[in-house]
This record gives sequence, structure tokens and C-alpha cells, in this order.
Amino acid sequence: MCIKMQQPTTTTAATRRQTSCSNSKMLQMLLLALLLLLLLSGQIEPVDGLKVTASLITNHNYPVEEHTVHTPDDYILTIYRIPTSPKLQAQNQTQEKKKPVVFLQHGILCASDDWIINGPETSLAYMFADAGYDVWLGNARGNTYSRQHKHIHPDTSDFWKFSWHEIGVYDLAAMLDFALAVSDSKSLHFVAHSQGTTTYFVLMSSLPWYNEKVRTVHLLAPIAYMRNHSFILSKLGGMLLGSPSVLSWVLGNMELLPITSIQKILCEHVCSVGSMLKFLCSGLLDFIGGWGTRHLNHTLLTDVCETHPAGASTTQIIHYLQLYTSGDFRQYDHGKEQNEIIYRQAEPPSYNVQNINSCVNMYYSDNDYMSAVEDVEYLATLLPCADLYRIPYKDWNHYDFLWSVNVKEVINNRIIDKMHRYDMEHDAAISF
Repeated sequence: MCIKMQQPTTTTAATRRQTSCSNSKMLQMLLLALLLLLLLSGQIEPVDGLKVTASLITNHNYPVEEHTVHTPDDYILTIYRIPTSPKLQAQNQTQEKKKPVVFLQHGILCASDDWIINGPETSLAYMFADAGYDVWLGNARGNTYSRQHKHIHPDTSDFWKFSWHEIGVYDLAAMLDFALAVSDSKSLHFVAHSQGTTTYFVLMSSLPWYNEKVRTVHLLAPIAYMRNHSFILSKLGGMLLGSPSVLSWVLGNMELLPITSIQKILCEHVCSVGSMLKFLCSGLLDFIGGWGTRHLNHTLLTDVCETHPAGASTTQIIHYLQLYTSGDFRQYDHGKEQNEIIYRQAEPPSYNVQNINSCVNMYYSDNDYMSAVEDVEYLATLLPCADLYRIPYKDWNHYDFLWSVNVKEVINNRIIDKMHRYDMEHDAAISF
């Protein structure tokens, strides 16, 4: 086992995750009311989600390809490719060298938009393309871009009978295989945020031969063990849904937070530039991801609102709540009787993370309600090789990994540098 920990360059004596004094009780009540409204949005008329990945990429003069991927259980996923950069086109016309491949996977209730809405100067997808990479953006089943199945309609509960386990062993595996086949490559770099990291742990633990298909791995706000998870609604949800029950059976296998007409109105009148209520939008991200961040790029709030939440299955949330309650990183708990049928044992099997033999770079922070420092560092002790980078800002939260004003300097440049060094050393070793 190899663990490398890079300590923050600046620290304070303040305790972790302190609630900002400026957050009033009124704001918290408004945010809770808004969250409740969103949770009930399944009863509100859904509308077509705003699919902006391709158009935004094109608007910035980058080439984009849209591809369809079929999973072994017949879900139909839409993924995107940025094969080159306009900044490199002149060079590419005379140089036919194969590009290294990088694949990016989003978190829960998110989509491929996460990696591009920051704009071409600071969004990781564009930065990868500018650095000479063949860039692929994944979309998991159930989100705005992947609401299709060969036989099942998304209006039925059967469509939503999945958790992030299926996203890992079916969706992620199929998308990686597809990107490698089209790019004519044997391996790729992998980057993920939040649930995207969970699906990586699931895939590499369950189907360990996929470890051979990755070069470097970069996991932002990684989530596997959730013993120290601090989101207040998770504590409540854990009591109600953290163990198999009639309630979890009733609430499972439903569509969670699709784009609705209410949300569109919210984006237009609450999160828009100049709105007096814009603080509600940033406050909701703080409420979920960590109070008090000073890093969020507030100019992105309208774009974030229009594309998030992107939809998921309630079973994904219930599965996370089970992890919180059990303290283990394991498969979905269907109850003793069903577990005996499905797993041939009373308890769901734990994921064997020791099967993950590729060296994993994990980026984590003190003010992340979803990915606790203690859980990340515990996970690192179980992995054969882990390189930890703890963000040197005490207020950095779950969404700053994507949309902070300084994400380029804190995260993106570091990832690209590690990938470049790996590629140079690998190519040199092959040449030698």
C-alpha cells in the first residue's frame, strides 16, 4: 500500500465545517422550502431538459461529436467528444500523432455540462483539449442526456430500477470501452467528481480487469465510505431510508428531480443576473455542498440552474443513505430475503477496493459536506496506491471542484501536469 499526502500550504485553528455567521435562520428556512419544492417536483409537469453540451462547445469554436452508447442492459446513453482544440488546429493539420485520451464523468443529478459551463479558459474539458488530449464527456443513465432505453419508457418505474452500482458496472464500463474503441487506444486518463468517483470504485472493484484500461486517475470529492458524512438531510434520511423498509420500497425506483416548469421559472427570475433573490441560488449550493465558500463563480449561477438538477433515480440516493447508516461501502441492501436470492447471503457484499491496483489521485477538502476528510483518508489506507491532495482552503466546498473562480490554479493545472508527466514518462519508457 502506498499513500502520499500533500498537506495544505495554509491552515487555521478554526474547527472544520463551521457555519458562516452571515447565514441567517431566514435564509436556511427559505433554502429548506426550496429544496422541499424540488423534491416534490416529480409531481410537477416535467419539461425537456436543457441540452447545452454540444451547442456550448460549438459556440466556443471547438469541434464536438455526439455519440450513442448502448449498455448490456439496454439503456441508451449520449456522450460527447472534443477531438481537438481550435488553438491546436494548425499544428494538427501537419501532425498526425495519436492523442492521449481523457474521460470525464459527472456526479449525481449532474451531466456532461459540468465540465464546460465555466467557459474555455477555466473549464477542464476545454483545458484538456488545449493541452492536446482527445476529450470524452460521459452521461449516466437517467440524466437529461440519457433518458432512453431500448424497451422501457422513462415514464415507468421499471426504467428507474437502478442505483450507482449499475451506472458503474454497466454505464461506465460501456462508455470507457466505446471511447477507447473510437479513439483506437488501449488506455485513457480518467477524471470524475462526486458520484462519478463512486462509480469508478464500483467498476474497478467489481471488474478489476478495467484497471488495465486507465493511465492516471483523478477523483474530485471522492465518495465511497460515508461514516463522517455531515449533510443534515442525510442524517434525517438515514434514519428513514438507511435500512430496507416499506418506505424505502415505496420511494425507490422513481425519477428524482427532473427539469420542471417550476425550475425554468426559478432560473429566469431568481437566479438571473441582477435578481435580488440570486443569493438563494448560491445559498442552495452552500446548503448542500458546504456553507461559507468564497470561491464560487457567481456568474455561472444561471447556467447551473438551467442544467441542474439533471435527473436521477431515487434508488441512487437511498443507496448512499444505506452507506451512511451501515458505515460500509457495499452493494444495495434489498432486505434479508431478497439479499439471499440476489447475493446468496443475508447482507449485501462489500466492494473490495483492494482490487483497484491503479494509483488513484484523490482531491478533497475540509468544507465538503458530501466527502468528509476522515472518510477519504480512511479509504486511502485501503487502496494499494493513493495520492492525496487536500485543498489548502478551509472554505472550499463540494461544488468548488467544478465551478470556483480559482479552480484552474487549484485543481485543473495540477491534474494536467500529472497527466503530462505520466505520458512523457510512459512514452519515454516505450521508446527506450
